[in-house]
Order: sequence, then structure tokens, then C-alpha cells
Amino acid sequence: MLASREEARLISLLPPVHVAVVSRERILSGLDELLSTLPLPAEQTSSMVLITGPSRTADIEQILVRGVHGPGEIHVVIV
Repeated sequence: MLASREEARLISLLPPVHVAVVSRERILSGLDELLSTLPLPAEQTSSMVLITGPSRTADIEQILVRGVHGPGEIHVVIV
């Protein structure tokens, strides 16, 4: 997701569930293909977020905590 005036950075951090509706033609094979399609994202936006699943961190007291940032669930509908 690219941040814009219409979609602020927080849009990817706040919802507990992320539902993506994606056309089959827009699915990429990986990060290499994304960066070849969008080689300089910083020229288009101040923030680019790759939503891959619940966040994980063990920063505090080495205790694993999941889902602090971003959605706890991701559902993808391919059309």
C-alpha cells in the first residue's frame, strides 16, 4: 500500500482484519517484480507498506508478541 492524501499511513496499522480484493493481473511473483514495476517508490509516496500478516516482535524482555502493528488477520479475494 502506498500512502497518499486519500489513504494515510495509519490505514495499514489500525484495522484488526485486512481484506484485499485483487485482480489476478495485479498479482506479482515477488519483491523483485514489485521493485522492477515501482523502482523508486520514495519519489511517489512518503510511505510504502507491505502487509504480510500479523507483526511479531520480541523487543521487550525477549517475549514474543504478535499483532502489535497491522492486522491480526489477512484475507485475499482474487477476482
